[in-house]
Amino acid sequence: MARTDLRTARSARRPIGRRALALAAATATTALAGAPFAVPAAAEPGPETTDHHAVVLVNFRNASLSDAKVVHEKAVQQLFKSKDSVAAYYAANTGGRVAVVPAQGDGVFGPFDIDIDKSKCDAGKIADLAAKAMPAGVKYDHLSIVMPGDNACGWWGLGSMPGPTTWFQEGAINQDDTTAAIHEFGHNMGFNHEDREMCPAGQFTGCSAYGNSHITPMGGGGGHKGLSSPELIARKWLSADRIVSPKTTTTVHLTPLHAPAAAGGTRAVDIPFGSGGDRLVLEYRTNVANSVETDIENPGVFVFRINGGNYAAAANLRNAAGDKNKVVGSFTDSDPMTDLAHHISLSYGKMTPDGVDVTIDLAYQGAQSGSAAGTPEAGRSAEAAAKPATTRPTPSAGHSHPGDTAEDLAVAKPPVKVAGQSTSPAAKGPQLAATGGDVLVPTLIGTALLGGGAALVLRRRQVRHRRH
Repeated sequence: MARTDLRTARSARRPIGRRALALAAATATTALAGAPFAVPAAAEPGPETTDHHAVVLVNFRNASLSDAKVVHEKAVQQLFKSKDSVAAYYAANTGGRVAVVPAQGDGVFGPFDIDIDKSKCDAGKIADLAAKAMPAGVKYDHLSIVMPGDNACGWWGLGSMPGPTTWFQEGAINQDDTTAAIHEFGHNMGFNHEDREMCPAGQFTGCSAYGNSHITPMGGGGGHKGLSSPELIARKWLSADRIVSPKTTTTVHLTPLHAPAAAGGTRAVDIPFGSGGDRLVLEYRTNVANSVETDIENPGVFVFRINGGNYAAAANLRNAAGDKNKVVGSFTDSDPMTDLAHHISLSYGKMTPDGVDVTIDLAYQGAQSGSAAGTPEAGRSAEAAAKPATTRPTPSAGHSHPGDTAEDLAVAKPPVKVAGQSTSPAAKGPQLAATGGDVLVPTLIGTALLGGGAALVLRRRQVRHRRH
């Protein structure tokens, strides 16, 4: 299997030579010692990608870190050593394919004084100055910058998407919850926010935005939920033999997505949806001991629509808001989810810790098969209106999210606007798109930063729910 080393030097943008993977694998083993997540036994020995990560602590002209020694140790724990660290989380989710290791020493450098005012939340300039402050000869793939403050900027954390840089106010790192660091690294890996959409009964299109999915750190789910199957498929972190793509009506037994590899079984169903390259993906999520998956609030089968085949920006679907107590994954009670225009019906049987049987009916006619709703003309009309205006745009180079809002991560204290900081997009430079959430940490914002890549920002707030 080809292995990659994304190492860059100084600016985190210039590629340099490859380090021996044997040394990287040994370092990764040391860094992940004591991690609680079981790496699937089926994974090949050694990492496919080794991320040599550097964390740089900086002080501004008129503000310093509250306690540099404490922040240093917290950063080491958050990125590399904690049982919930970025290193442990991504090793577990990828079956050992990704190793996040310190670039040198314990991976944390500084603090260094950089020539910028605390109220100038210019992420690009901060990144340039922080990279220049790094000691000569330190080679790294990713650079995480920790700066003074808790509410100095409109964001709590930021990640280039995809890209080599993350930014954090010290409040996001100077704690035990690693959700912010896991989330921002996910943006570096190319993951968008994972949204939830509420679809009218009888269709999987024409849906309305309904916050975040809450079943992945990228969807406001916190650090004790695994990545979703679309995210794993996007990076080829879910083996092909764990995915089925039925072409006719069938019943599939789904094993919990984050069950140990030794359990075997199918983990995702992936089928075409319509004729425009869209897909439907189904997964079974339930809590699994000693795994990344210990905080699923409504276990069940979850359904995703993949617009244009972009698995990194999947939409989690629901057919009805209903009673919260009746939510079972994407379903309401045991009611099937259907799309009349595409003749699809999805239903599930008894759920157990070992799995669930899911029936995928690809010739569904529905109760109204003799009425206008079931006619070919009605089907074509519904498919013509398939792309909802409320769907978040697919991120691409040079594109930013123009003001999407969602539920993301919640925390006790809302952000404080810095006096004199302009709110106009022109004055801000990179365009920001606010988002929000429902897990016990910070909130996120989408933006385009560094080399035209889209990026997401983490912002603190108080309320648990915020609607589009």
